[in-house]
Amino acid sequence: MNRRQFLQAIAGCIALSSFLFAFETAIADEPKSGALLQTLPADGVWATFDVNVKLNSQEFVLVETARSVGQAFHGGKQCRFLEFEQTNDNPPSENIPQLGNLTWRLLVPEEEFGEGKDPLSKAGKIWIKYDKQEPEVVGSIELKEPIFAILFQGPKKNLKTEDAKEKISWQRGNLECSVISGQNESEFGIVKLGVTHRVFRHRDVPFGIAGMQQDVKASFGGREEKVSLRVSLRDHGKDAKAKMPDLVP
Repeated sequence: MNRRQFLQAIAGCIALSSFLFAFETAIADEPKSGALLQTLPADGVWATFDVNVKLNSQEFVLVETARSVGQAFHGGKQCRFLEFEQTNDNPPSENIPQLGNLTWRLLVPEEEFGEGKDPLSKAGKIWIKYDKQEPEVVGSIELKEPIFAILFQGPKKNLKTEDAKEKISWQRGNLECSVISGQNESEFGIVKLGVTHRVFRHRDVPFGIAGMQQDVKASFGGREEKVSLRVSLRDHGKDAKAKMPDLVP
C-alpha cells in the first residue's frame, strides 16, 4: 500500500465508520459500550448525513445514508436488513482521494440487538457493492476492509456522557443532544490510528445520531497524517427503500 492508497483508505473508511459508530438509539446516562449499533432501529427508518472530511489541507464532502429495510428468517432466527450507503459527488481531483460510491448490506439477528451488545459483529450475511461493480458476499468485514473494521469498533477508552448538552441546528429546527465522547487506538501492520470521538445523540432521530465530530491521527511508515470529520444531519424519515433489495440469503 502506497501513501495515496493509504490516504484513500483512511478517508473513505473513516467517513463511513464514523457515521456508523454512533448508531445507538438507546441513550443511557453512561454508555456501556462503544459498539456502532446496539438498539434495534424501527423498520423503514432512514437518515442522511453530510460528512465534511478534512485530510491535511484538503476538504471535501461525502453523503452517508443509513436504512433499516426489512426482515428475513435466516439460520433459524428473525433478522433485520440494514444498509449503509456512501455517495461521493465530488469532481475528480488529484488533491483529494478518489472515493467511489459504495453500499454495505447486512443481515443481523434481531436477538443480537440490545444495550451493551455489538450486533453488527453477529451479522449472518454481509454484502458490499462498490460503485458500478456487482455486489459481492463478504465473509468478514475484517478480511475485506481491515482499516474500516478497526474504526468500526468505536471508542474503547474514556467512554463517557458529557455533562453539557450540544445544540444542533438542522433544516427542521434545533435539537438539544447528549454528547458521548471517547478515544480509540489501534494498529494494523505499519498503520497506527488514534481517534477522538464526540457524538451528538437524540432520541427523535432515526439511529439516534444528530451529528458528530471525529479527529484522527494516522501514521504510515513513520509519516503522520491528520483527518477530521464533521458529520451533520441532513434529513430523516420512515419510508426507507432498499438499495439492494434482491440480495437475500
